[in-house]
Amino acid sequence: LESSLLTQPWTSVPFGESTFLAKACFRDTGYILLISDLSSVWYESVDAEAVGQRSKELNKRLTVHVSSFLNRLRNLMCPLLAGQLDATTAFSCRRSASGLSLHVKSELAGLPFYWDFHCCPAPLEMV
Repeated sequence: LESSLLTQPWTSVPFGESTFLAKACFRDTGYILLISDLSSVWYESVDAEAVGQRSKELNKRLTVHVSSFLNRLRNLMCPLLAGQLDATTAFSCRRSASGLSLHVKSELAGLPFYWDFHCCPAPLEMV
């Protein structure tokens, strides 16, 4: 995933009141997300097992395969990274001393769909 992320272009994206640069790579085995405000860089790299666990915590009413969650995340993030905002999806972010959290609220199969990206400071070699 990390090598695939290198080939992705940085895109300016609005999250809540702030604008960031971001890039992401989604696969059936997980995803990696990189976000920067030009003074700090955060990332999250998650495998399919962690996606399954987090999806159960955040979306108790949805029982779909992990690949469906990853596909939904890809379908939410890729248009955003291409500059196409979706009026039915809301993004918000919160910075803390330990990192940056990006909250997504949307729908999947007619039910509310929530996701939290928990990004921590990126190591220097990743930047």
